[in-house]
Amino acid sequence: MTLRHSSFLARPAAAIILLAMPLAAQTSSEIGRRVSSAPDGDVRMTFAARPAACGDGHDVVAVGKALNVYSSMESYGRWSGVTCVPGPARVALTVRDHRVVGIRSYVGGGWPAGDAGIADLGRVPAREAATYFLSLVPVVGSTSRVNPLLAAAIADSADVAPEMLALAKDQRLARETRRRALHWVGALGSPAMVRPLAELARAPSETGRENADDVGPGDGLQGAAAGALAMLPGDAGIPALLDIAREAGPAARKAAVFWLGQAEDPRGRPLLRAIVKDGRESETLRGAAIFALGQGDRATEDDAAFLRGVFGELPTERLRDRVLMAMSQGESREGLRWLLATARDERQSVETRKKAAFWAGQGHAQLADLVSLYRDATEPRLREHLIFVLSQRDEDAATDSLLDIARADPDRRMRSKAMFWLAQKNDPRVAKLIADIVAR
Repeated sequence: MTLRHSSFLARPAAAIILLAMPLAAQTSSEIGRRVSSAPDGDVRMTFAARPAACGDGHDVVAVGKALNVYSSMESYGRWSGVTCVPGPARVALTVRDHRVVGIRSYVGGGWPAGDAGIADLGRVPAREAATYFLSLVPVVGSTSRVNPLLAAAIADSADVAPEMLALAKDQRLARETRRRALHWVGALGSPAMVRPLAELARAPSETGRENADDVGPGDGLQGAAAGALAMLPGDAGIPALLDIAREAGPAARKAAVFWLGQAEDPRGRPLLRAIVKDGRESETLRGAAIFALGQGDRATEDDAAFLRGVFGELPTERLRDRVLMAMSQGESREGLRWLLATARDERQSVETRKKAAFWAGQGHAQLADLVSLYRDATEPRLREHLIFVLSQRDEDAATDSLLDIARADPDRRMRSKAMFWLAQKNDPRVAKLIADIVAR
């Protein structure tokens, strides 16, 4: 993802209502009073951003590894291709009937000149701004449109992690607000947060959904607390995550396994492999461990080799499917060669061969290898599936292969299947082929 912008130059404009006061006089309660007394419309303020914060002045805001793209994404980890530079924090609030109904946070850039009817508080103290925004959370919650937690998180010189933890524990708040608060506890917290986060990760689900099959690793407070442990600086939360992955409730263990896979600390890899091999563990947990070893930037060639090695020992189709999917991730040629070999292996079930072919096609397998696989296949169900796999490729050469099948394959059913998938494409060659067939 690459995001660019043209930064606005901050300069005063006659149309802006200036409400600036001396910094010493602008306490958090003063900020709140002046925001609530502003007329309906936008209220702006600027303050110093913490050193780890950056942004593009428009949609992107990041604090360290925590990346927020307004209204579309919130993530933690490695990211690239994003324009993100240091700068002042800028927050625009939308006020209706003396209440805040919208909050947009920016780092970098400047306010555009010439906006009429804007109430501008000017530059305010960062700590007081953070306190003010945290005070809004019980009133307005936290969504992509109204996000006081992000505004507080980017403020310089403000230790907001304890307050974020208190908000996360407040059962009167919406679950999504509490989950977002936990995200910032991990991103901005210290080793002192390990114990309370571990307690939250182990706590019984407030929704009663304890079955790990029913929840994803980021669902609920358990998953969010486990994620926060993985985010703590210096990998301070990894030992607690290891303990939770070994022994806790099913949903907590699943979340811990996922986040150990996302963590840069290598201490989780041996435990993840042990869970995969342990037949006493549930299928759900073993599947989560396979996913953790095979996905994302943390996956290694050793992890991939391990998964290929245990593939034949796995007792269920579901677990083997997880390994097949893992081999399609990244740029590993060895993984793709293994997928193609598995698709050719007549000792495997037809379903396994079909899925191996699908994931090879979704990965970076050469088109020529997929075409060769089709030509050599004798199992009709596999051949039909390979036509579908070819239809999912964007290359013109893949369409050419489908056209060849539709014109000349000896099996009428394969010709019909190729025609079906060709008809889904917006390609003039397909229209000509259909016209030629009709004209015969």
